[in-house]
Amino acid sequence: MRQADAAKAKAALAASADIRAQIQQEIEATKKQRRRASRSQERARQFDRQREEIHPAHVLETLGSFAPPERESLQLPKATPDPQRTSSRPPLAIRYHEKEVDR
Repeated sequence: MRQADAAKAKAALAASADIRAQIQQEIEATKKQRRRASRSQERARQFDRQREEIHPAHVLETLGSFAPPERESLQLPKATPDPQRTSSRPPLAIRYHEKEVDR
């Protein structure tokens, strides 16, 4: 019985060691991604600060005219059906998450 318990404990230890190693690898990969993202953000920020030094004023004005206008709100307009694409089938029902959880 002790041998069986020891074998089970050894198997559990080996499985948990594999999982721990996998978790550590994921953490390292995430750290690398975070470092890479912060470096690219810092480069972009520095480039934005230098942009006025690189480009003359008339070029900056032209670049500003190409930028999309800022929207007043980020909400989409209300959806309206397209009369050309009407179908003979009834529209699909929308299921909400709360209703699915209650089942």
